[in-house]
Amino acid sequence: MTLLTSQGRATKDKKQGCPQGSCSGLALWNLVANEILNQVWPDNVHIQAFADDFVLVIEADTNKNPVENTQSAITQFSFCCSENELAISTEKTNYILFSKMVRSPKIT
Repeated sequence: MTLLTSQGRATKDKKQGCPQGSCSGLALWNLVANEILNQVWPDNVHIQAFADDFVLVIEADTNKNPVENTQSAITQFSFCCSENELAISTEKTNYILFSKMVRSPKIT
């Protein structure tokens, strides 16, 4: 686990994750979540955490390349998760497109 402190990065190897419901689990999760939430995100990306889930709301002009904007935000989020040794559950990952487009773009 890595934490940014006023003296620099403090790193400790993890032996196992926090048991669900543990006393320190919530505090440790908040440290990790805050690091991700406090990243510098593009103006069109809004990120929110709910319990142990994250939501990315990405505004994209459909006349430009909405897939590129979305993929860039997902790549940044994926990198943040990797840096904090978090796994993204692709089975639980979804997206909703709000658009007036006749055919929506494919996001992979």
